[in-house]
Amino acid sequence: EALDDMLGGGIPRGHSVLVAGPSGSGKSVLATEFIMEGARRKEPGVIAVFEKRPSEYSQTGSVGLAFDQMVHDQQVGIIHTRPLDLSIDETLHDIVTAIRSLNARRVVIDSLSGFELALAPTFREDFRESLYRLVGVLTGMGITLMLTAELEDSYAQLRFSPHGTAFLTDTIIMQRYIELKGHLRRLMGVVKVRGSAHSKELRAFEITDKGIAVGEALGNYDGLLTGRPVESRHASLPRAGRKGRKTP
Repeated sequence: EALDDMLGGGIPRGHSVLVAGPSGSGKSVLATEFIMEGARRKEPGVIAVFEKRPSEYSQTGSVGLAFDQMVHDQQVGIIHTRPLDLSIDETLHDIVTAIRSLNARRVVIDSLSGFELALAPTFREDFRESLYRLVGVLTGMGITLMLTAELEDSYAQLRFSPHGTAFLTDTIIMQRYIELKGHLRRLMGVVKVRGSAHSKELRAFEITDKGIAVGEALGNYDGLLTGRPVESRHASLPRAGRKGRKTP
């Protein structure tokens, strides 16, 4: 619910979403929750896996059991593809076949870097153009699409997607690591939601045995995107031209 609020009410059906962040930041966890929430709402989903093994999506605890049950009940389908000679058309065919088999309404591609590596070298040269076509076909079918992309934390510049693919999607969710009071914390923000207002807050989040827990907005800190924020002092500054009144 907290992330839906940040997105201005959730993700519209038929939109595409890019979740970008460094390794281990929680991209796959968020993508799995997106698929599971769809299944709970009678919207079956397909996960196209290009890096992890399918067994790695079977998490521990109640979340893992629920996910396994959804796969067993054919509410969730998993496509596992790791060869190095694929074409975009072959991948799209496999995804569309799974969509039609399950009557799926949601699709996850995890991840773009793994997807690119799985392609034959000749198809990597025009990866961005081919990805644009794939996104267009799936969203044109009314599918709500989520893609994950791994980015190294670069505090010298802000990048939200590899290969300049940010323009391909309707929504971008950013995940980062920061140091806060001597502890490593995860940070999440919504960069854009096409055609809709959204929260500009940067919020801490944790990965628990129940999934992602979005925490408080970190509005009391400056420099969050530098990786080493400092407490904001703006609130303590007196207003110019005004003096405090003396107590009688």
